[in-house]
Amino acid sequence: MQPNNFFSPPRMQLYLQKHITDHYRFYLMGMAAIFGLSTIIPVLMVLFNGDAFTRMNEIAPIYYMGLFFGGMLLTSRSFNELGSKEKGIDFLMIPASLFEKFITVLLFTTVGYFLFYHLSFYCTYKIINGIELTLRHKPIELNYQFLNNPDEKRYIYYAYFVLQAAFLLGATYFHKVSFIKTVLCIFLLGLGLYLVNCILLTFVFGFEKDMWKRGMPFILVIKQTGGPQVWHTTTYFIPVWLQDSYLFAFRFLLAPILWTIAFFRLKDQEI
Repeated sequence: MQPNNFFSPPRMQLYLQKHITDHYRFYLMGMAAIFGLSTIIPVLMVLFNGDAFTRMNEIAPIYYMGLFFGGMLLTSRSFNELGSKEKGIDFLMIPASLFEKFITVLLFTTVGYFLFYHLSFYCTYKIINGIELTLRHKPIELNYQFLNNPDEKRYIYYAYFVLQAAFLLGATYFHKVSFIKTVLCIFLLGLGLYLVNCILLTFVFGFEKDMWKRGMPFILVIKQTGGPQVWHTTTYFIPVWLQDSYLFAFRFLLAPILWTIAFFRLKDQEI
């Protein structure tokens, strides 16, 4: 394969322009829907209950729900063209490499949505804060910072990109009802890992007092002894080096691995 058959900046620019031309209405409607829902619902809650959002930590759940649900739903619609024979042929025959098509979808659904959503939610916050100032003459108390301590908050964003990658992979397998099918697959995968964890703990601790029911799979186990009046609790953690390996994989490896699998899965459909 010649190098320019894999990636060419001028061709990538032309494909980006075509992608925007073909999908701008869908993206505009999606942006309007996200901004409308994330704004109208909180505004109505404030109007009917003036104390609905007096602190930033009361708005944070809406922010996270919109970030994850909207992002996963948008990503699950990637490569919908392959669900139709005619559109699928047209998609595969466009004079651009599959890598360029894949990167374009990744930029719009993952990075693009992430940037737009934060701009949208900032406007939502300003609107809600303005209403609170009008009704209560007090601004929203900034008692929650999204990227500040504790550091665990940052892992929410790592989880966002990992789930985005999982739903993008799902979109390459399921071209119809991709969102529901991907959610089901993630649930079954989690259930399978949980059962494997239960089996491993049963071999290590036996069946005494259902040890496997307490703890965090593959991370820690809580053992209780004694009773019925006095209980002694012992917590077993996995080694620190294994904890660090988990965190490193979660932060830097899992999403790229899923993106790579999604790309080669898409490449299989080109043949």
